[in-house]
Amino acid sequence: MMGLIYPASNIYRMSSTRLDRDRDNPLELNETIVPGGDYLRLRLRGKAPAVYEQIADAFSVLFELAVHDPSRPHIESYRREGEIDCLVPTLRES
Repeated sequence: MMGLIYPASNIYRMSSTRLDRDRDNPLELNETIVPGGDYLRLRLRGKAPAVYEQIADAFSVLFELAVHDPSRPHIESYRREGEIDCLVPTLRES
């Protein structure tokens, strides 16, 4: 599961990979492709629900480390129970 955060439009989307059985999309759910490019990642590990309380601080740290790309979403990637990757899209410096 992933959370896609689009700060410019104040939109949060919970996302999941499409499975083969969902090919026909009978529920007519919205679909999107996560934009590629460089992302800076910070991995959180801990017990739920305490690990969820660390997400905002993780993004604050990431924003301090690199110039982020406001045209792409910030990502919360829920890898497994107790493990979350926080990703901020970065701009390549020329």
